[in-house]
Amino acid sequence: MSLQITRQDLPIRVTASGSVLKIPVFQVTSGLPGPKVYLQANIHGPEIAGIGAIYDFLALLRSLNTVRGTLTIVPSVNPLGLDSKVSGHQTGYADLNETVVGNFNRIYQLWVTDKPSDDPEAPQKVVLDTFAEQHRHSDLPMIKQAFRAALGAAIADYTAKNAPYGMRHGQKLALTIQRLSYDADYLIDLHTAGDAIYHLFTFEECLSAARYFNLRHTIQLDESFSGVLDEAFLQPWLRLQKAFQKLGRTIPFADFGVEAFTPELGSADTLDRIAMREDAERVANYLRYRGVLDGRAIRHEGEFFYAKQDHYRRYHAPTGGLILWHKHAGDRVMAGETIATLLRTYALEADGTGETEIPIVALEDGVIISASESQVTHEGMGICSILTRLQSL
Repeated sequence: MSLQITRQDLPIRVTASGSVLKIPVFQVTSGLPGPKVYLQANIHGPEIAGIGAIYDFLALLRSLNTVRGTLTIVPSVNPLGLDSKVSGHQTGYADLNETVVGNFNRIYQLWVTDKPSDDPEAPQKVVLDTFAEQHRHSDLPMIKQAFRAALGAAIADYTAKNAPYGMRHGQKLALTIQRLSYDADYLIDLHTAGDAIYHLFTFEECLSAARYFNLRHTIQLDESFSGVLDEAFLQPWLRLQKAFQKLGRTIPFADFGVEAFTPELGSADTLDRIAMREDAERVANYLRYRGVLDGRAIRHEGEFFYAKQDHYRRYHAPTGGLILWHKHAGDRVMAGETIATLLRTYALEADGTGETEIPIVALEDGVIISASESQVTHEGMGICSILTRLQSL
């Protein structure tokens, strides 16, 4: 069978002028059985490297005869974020049109729960203990099929009970994305991170794939839920595994055949021709590893590191001022080293203390993963992120 690529444009928002914002969704298949892959980019407006990566990845797919399974690909999942510019600067990390401003990557719902809702009019999530008891003796294909159906039903119920009241843009956007992706086997959400080096977010159960993405620094996610897409996708399965364990049934997580990744493709608001091709190849190599694409997957050698989420340290400005960098993304730092100096250019006039330069000092050894793009900061704004207590992968 020959490769087929189709495009559908999903309306996501009507603006005051009557313009309709749409999400382009590509479906790729050749009719061969296989897993479902969901790939998206650009949930944050300035994060355009993923758009370039998918552009070249689609070109790569067009040169192939077959894929196994189905790929759902969304190069720019957030047209509102992409279109958001202020005085020539790309913004679009949150919906500034709303009175309740929220990070576009903190908007997703967790569709499972430990206890059923007491309110019959509230949206009903999948009650894990009840589901596990119902399928205590079911075979694995039946469990996977039934669980996906239950997740889909939870999404539909949430939509039906909230739509009559109207939904905030972020709420509708999240539902659209989760409807596209909830029944996937493999989910890849492409991001960037300020002034950053390449790195990866994923779970302990998926760590071995980091070498196929060729991303040498990984943050291992924990069991907390903050509304991020990779968490919303994979945590239902992780929690389902534990629900079966409570009944005395052990299902190796790998048997579910689901994985989720958030590759961070360097710095925001940048696009590079060579990097586009390399990033497309990262995705293709992982999909060769998983048998979706033909060809030999490369398991990259060399040093790869990971750290647990608790050891991913974010530093925030202790006061407002201007930042002078001593270290940059990718640099190793030792505890006690000065990362940056915060200039309080008006301090003498303001308070007479003479503290015009405040050092931002590393509290632990680590690697700077990302840093603020702007050298102007208010108190409490993020300055940099450092990966500490690194372990070899």
